[in-house]
Amino acid sequence: MSDDAIELVDLGRGSARALGERHAEAWGERAAALFGVRWRLLRARSRVRDDAQLRALAEAHLPVLHDFHPPAVEELEGFARVSGLEPWQLVVLNHYTDFRDIPPESGGCSVVYGPLPEGPFAAQTWDMHGTAEAFVGALRLKRDNTPAMALFTLAGCVGMTGLNTAGVSVCINNLTPSDARVGVVWPSLVRRMLEERSAEAAVEVLREARLGSGHNYMVADERAVFNVETTGRLQRVTHADAHGWYWHTNHYLHPELQPLEMPRLPTSTTCDRYDRLEQHLGPNALHPRDARALWQLLGSHEGFPRSLCTHLTGDDPSASKTCGGVVCDLRGRRMLARRGCLNDAAARTIEVTEYDA
Repeated sequence: MSDDAIELVDLGRGSARALGERHAEAWGERAAALFGVRWRLLRARSRVRDDAQLRALAEAHLPVLHDFHPPAVEELEGFARVSGLEPWQLVVLNHYTDFRDIPPESGGCSVVYGPLPEGPFAAQTWDMHGTAEAFVGALRLKRDNTPAMALFTLAGCVGMTGLNTAGVSVCINNLTPSDARVGVVWPSLVRRMLEERSAEAAVEVLREARLGSGHNYMVADERAVFNVETTGRLQRVTHADAHGWYWHTNHYLHPELQPLEMPRLPTSTTCDRYDRLEQHLGPNALHPRDARALWQLLGSHEGFPRSLCTHLTGDDPSASKTCGGVVCDLRGRRMLARRGCLNDAAARTIEVTEYDA
């Protein structure tokens, strides 16, 4: 598959601060541009319209993050020192989806767990505001004595989904509850979970975290899988069968959490995508037989524009679209990734290996 499908920056191994500095050396200018995009969107879409209040809200996340995992703040500080961005601006850049106190956008990510014959796979599309696509990339890194990992991310974001050398993957999609609050910056939570050597240990990290808003976390390794729906204050496991296919889009499935879901827009595609996945992955379906077939499913334009891989059809460049996708091979320790449309498009194969001592 093509190596130009997504840019990969290898940060090597080092301390949290050193990794942040190297990240900024590679993508600092792009991160500053993305902050500008997200700051404008936030000011237009947030129910908090005062700039000073938005900044204060961003700054309030930093002590929470420090209490949760001090290296996460050290990494942001390293990035800030080299890039010229301030730590609170990096909170906005990383934590944008949890800042938005608005109804969900019409698109959204789809995640899939598949017990393929060659081993278990975890995969997802990444749908976000279309103006983010230019900033999509991949990182490979190792902090101190934790497992090395590969991450699908945006410039300046510490990681949105990924796979580590222990075979642990974390995939995530957005949910919109009514109980959002100041909490752990979610890309830092993903990174912290990927520092563990089993899915069970990663889920324990999630259970102990003070969450800010709603996400669905699909956490898996070679032996176990846990799909966990969260709100700002609650967490519920909706799947834990490593031998069964599972899929999730952008609405709550657990009956205890459904009453907390914010109203969906009429243009939301979450139910369409869920039903589409059920057709291909349900009990009577012909399941994908290998990673390539799973990749092709994620890139399907069936039912376009309410398809798994979807794109802008109106005049708003910041509307939701598929900006990329990943397939994680948990046994083979490799990640297939691409920026942009997945339909009939090649992915880059990123090997997840340890660095020499």
